Amino acid sequence: MNVTVILPTYNERGNIIVLLDGLSQAVTGIPGHAFSFLVVDDTSEDGTQEVVRRYARKHPDIFLLSGKKEGLGRALLRGMQYAIDTLHADLIVQMDADLSHDPASFSSFIKEIDKGADFVVGSRYIRGGSIPSNWGLHRKIFSVVGNAIVRFGLGFPLVHDWTGGYRAYMRKYYDRFHGEMKKFSGYVFQIAFLHKSIRSGARAVEVPIQFTDRLYGRSKIAPSQYIRDVLRYVVTQRIKAMMQGSFGKFCIVGTAGFLINTVVLELGVQFGLHPVLASVMGAELAIVSNFIFNNAWTFRDRKIHGKRRIIKFLQFNATSVGAIVIQAGTIWVGTAFYGISAYRIFYILGVGIGLVWNYIMYSTIIWKRQGQ
Repeated sequence: MNVTVILPTYNERGNIIVLLDGLSQAVTGIPGHAFSFLVVDDTSEDGTQEVVRRYARKHPDIFLLSGKKEGLGRALLRGMQYAIDTLHADLIVQMDADLSHDPASFSSFIKEIDKGADFVVGSRYIRGGSIPSNWGLHRKIFSVVGNAIVRFGLGFPLVHDWTGGYRAYMRKYYDRFHGEMKKFSGYVFQIAFLHKSIRSGARAVEVPIQFTDRLYGRSKIAPSQYIRDVLRYVVTQRIKAMMQGSFGKFCIVGTAGFLINTVVLELGVQFGLHPVLASVMGAELAIVSNFIFNNAWTFRDRKIHGKRRIIKFLQFNATSVGAIVIQAGTIWVGTAFYGISAYRIFYILGVGIGLVWNYIMYSTIIWKRQGQ
């Protein structure tokens, strides 16, 4: 297997040769693979490219790819493309070039790939892994909290380290996602690439790593931007997942029912009906609409057919009584205390509470999965 190690650099003159020496030594004991090392430099101002070129004259497995400074994500994408198109890589390993990633751990990544993993993540947060003891409290909090937000926010808690840059993955994930990855940068690139790979079926495995602080140069982390970008990505992905899943569809169908309910409520009030009675009439018409569209779309994978639809519709009405009671009761209590003119406020409140009730009842009773 052809393995290319990508090393993104920007002003890493004091670190890069030490790292390349360590990697050359690390791969000598790994049989069955051909290794190449690609330094992807973002036009460093400290002479990083010059020292790599000199080193490469004596080491034919060292390659240099330079480009303008566009951030970590773009640098990695350039490196991946070169590794695949020019170096014919089957497997890509990426590492930070500041000596925070120990080359001695390199073989553990390859071993996991040889055992069948698609994506190997170096983790600071599993047994055997660690972060530097000399990190300030704020940096430890940013790192630990940031990864916890991603783990649980995206719904993949079994992966503990989402932002680390020490990882190995098969080329097929670049082939599949490189077009989508152009819009991501920095640590969000790391999160998004791993997230997309896992969602597409990648068998992800973690290996423990001892993360050490850089000896030379300055850290390029911007803590406030890091947290902001991570939160934006996680929230955006959760909203997309909800809207693409049954709850999102349920909300859309419910919106149509809400409009029906509201129109009937307003017309009923205009014709002199008490808001409680008008809301009950509107709710029943909304129930009919909701049953038809939820059965056809929201819970399509559990669609009810034939004569069972009559029985289920009656059950649907029965379970929806709870939402009607919640809605009518909220309006009744609200108007009793604040007057008839306040009915709209309490109508909205009742609909919101009833929405949650209905989703729970519909998904667990009406359209429950087989075996539940």
